[in-house]
Amino acid sequence: MTEPIFYIALFAHLVFLIMGFGAVIVIDSFGLLMLLGKTRLDLVKKVADITQRLIWIGWIGMIASGLVLITMKGYVDNLTKIKLFFVVLVGLNGVYLHIIKKALGRYGSMKEIPAIWKFRIGLASFISQMGWWGALFIGFVHRHIEHNIPWPANPWIVMVGIVSGLLALWIAGETAFRKKNETK
Repeated sequence: MTEPIFYIALFAHLVFLIMGFGAVIVIDSFGLLMLLGKTRLDLVKKVADITQRLIWIGWIGMIASGLVLITMKGYVDNLTKIKLFFVVLVGLNGVYLHIIKKALGRYGSMKEIPAIWKFRIGLASFISQMGWWGALFIGFVHRHIEHNIPWPANPWIVMVGIVSGLLALWIAGETAFRKKNETK
């Protein structure tokens, strides 16, 4: 794997990682500051308008360059399957965050946002961080520790476990915050 194409693809992969994940860190930080009452909703909306494009460019660029890297590697081990799961999870969550962003467009301040939407923002941000950091960690392990990692024996169990945990958290939050809104 010392071909120049490999290093070009790896460089592109890292550039798109910095672009996409860097933008995720920025908007998630602003979102957390908003939830803590440290910044205004209108500022978060402006930041989201900028970072959303960078995140999607980074994500798509990482997929394109990642496909080149996987093709050159010649196989997909079990840990890479979990990394690919995180990549898909981040993309689906990005669509969900876009829906949240549109819904928040009708609110003028943080005080107007119902608790259910605050829960959804928090959950989506958690999923985003988990997916990006998970994929980044697996990529680091593959590059610097071992190229072929057959662990875990059945990656589908891990993926189903993660999805089940996230669904349970989502259902619990939706149920709790809907009841809270109904009692007001």
